[in-house]
Amino acid sequence: MKNGYLLIPAIVAGLAFVACGDMDMKERKAVPKYHTESEPGLWEGEIDTHVPIVTFEGRNVIMVRVPLKPSQTPRHYIEAIALLDGSKEIAIQRFSFTFNEARARFTLPDPEKGSYRVVAKCNLHDMWIAPVNPPGEKKK
Repeated sequence: MKNGYLLIPAIVAGLAFVACGDMDMKERKAVPKYHTESEPGLWEGEIDTHVPIVTFEGRNVIMVRVPLKPSQTPRHYIEAIALLDGSKEIAIQRFSFTFNEARARFTLPDPEKGSYRVVAKCNLHDMWIAPVNPPGEKKK
């Protein structure tokens, strides 16, 4: 009976080794911390549906939407949209699964001084980031 207990870890370890050995390192791309319109990483075909779209509703109020149409099979949706100033998270709105497009409204603390960005977290395709450019300002 003792030998049976030793056999299971040996099989699991062998499977893990084979799985690691099957990876083709030449085909791997570097995955950025955040995906962007210009740097989608592994998700080149997902740009149109995952990059957050920011519109100003006032001097310091923004509406963020992610044009992904959620699906049930496979379950695919935006889990959260966050507002960042530099690398500091200012606000976040989390979402449960729904068939509606993800939208969030945020108030910028100081539109002239901040370096604001929004991040959308997809349950299948990682995090997507976009700058918050006030009307009349060029893209960052």
